[in-house]
Amino acid sequence: MHYLTGLTLALFVASPALAEDWDFVLINGTGKPIKTVEIAPTGSTDWKPGLEEEAARRAPVIKPGARTTVRLDRPSSQCRYDVRATFEDATTMVFANGNICDNSYLTVKLTGGKPSISAN
Repeated sequence: MHYLTGLTLALFVASPALAEDWDFVLINGTGKPIKTVEIAPTGSTDWKPGLEEEAARRAPVIKPGARTTVRLDRPSSQCRYDVRATFEDATTMVFANGNICDNSYLTVKLTGGKPSISAN
């Protein structure tokens, strides 16, 4: 019996964290048109493109005040993400530490010229 319990535990520990399909609404409060959105777990540099809704692919620029749905695969234990936006003028900014588990809407904005992210 102990053999099976040990084997079961070994399989559980060796299993990778399962990813979940997840989405949130990103609101552009920066005052600048956004061309691309990438996301990464907060504190990492593992940037992945945000998979935007079909309408966003037809009109790829997220205008100031506009919103788009961003889709991702996330491990069930990961809630905090950074958002990297590339603007139409080719500048890039990172908006750090958005909580997508507790908030369905995140607004990226410039506060005193510095990037910030807030939940709605």
